[in-house]
Amino acid sequence: MKKLNIALASLLLLGSVQVATAAEPTLYDQLGGDAGVTKIIDGMVGHVAADTRINSFFANANIPRLKKLLVEQVCAGAGGPCTYKGQDMVAAHKGMKINSAQFNALVEDLQKSLADNNVDIGAGNKLLAMLAPMKTDVDNK
Repeated sequence: MKKLNIALASLLLLGSVQVATAAEPTLYDQLGGDAGVTKIIDGMVGHVAADTRINSFFANANIPRLKKLLVEQVCAGAGGPCTYKGQDMVAAHKGMKINSAQFNALVEDLQKSLADNNVDIGAGNKLLAMLAPMKTDVDNK
């Protein structure tokens, strides 16, 4: 009977213990939330401005609007509270004749910004993986 009481007490005790499990932070959180995403995009746009391989594509762009839309796009795609209100990638890049080398130059500029902002390599890789499927929509030779 004593063993049964110990077993019953153990079950009751275990049943009353709640296991706390922390949900894995979203990519948005890993990137630093709105402030972090904004810094990453600002840095990337700065690198693009200095990148003679691709800066001509942005010569006539409304840069504040572009930054806003890029922040929305990354925020929404990374699990943040934002809604992307811009065009889809095919429409936004139609007729631009962007090739793989130019797309890759933009990715390099993003990677520089990730490094500049000390973004964890795992989070940076998740962001790049999230954006990679857009290549086929942007790369329209």
